Amino acid sequence: MSCKTKTLAGVIALALLSGPATADHSKACSVKKLAGNWLFATSIGRQMLGAPFPPDQDITAIGTMNIERDGTMSGKFDVTVEGFGFLSNVLYSGVVTVNPDCTGSISFSTSQGSARTDSIVVLSRKEILAMSQDPMNLWTYQVRRIAGRLDNDRD
Repeated sequence: MSCKTKTLAGVIALALLSGPATADHSKACSVKKLAGNWLFATSIGRQMLGAPFPPDQDITAIGTMNIERDGTMSGKFDVTVEGFGFLSNVLYSGVVTVNPDCTGSISFSTSQGSARTDSIVVLSRKEILAMSQDPMNLWTYQVRRIAGRLDNDRD
């Protein structure tokens, strides 16, 4: 089993074993509860997107995610693509949806002209796990709330 497969299996196992994102099952997840400022870091993934990137190369990214109470989101990230180079401050914007069972999705487009939808699981009010739904751009990532912004207890 490759290191990447083991990492993905570990993330899936963690999500399955963690159960619902809140200890109090009467408090359903919602996008309003996620509103605030977040940071994310991807694992090393594999991309097959092609131009301008060389195909079949590893990719990784790190950046910011700002989620509004209405589900709109925006941010920026740095990305490194094997055999291509480093891009800094790539802007993106999109929409977050969250289901009461703490699953959901993030759909976004970037200033580089790419667009994608990712699946998410909300582990807590401070942490989200995500994975790309694009079979040509495989990776997972963790999203963590920036300290001091957990002020969205009111719906």
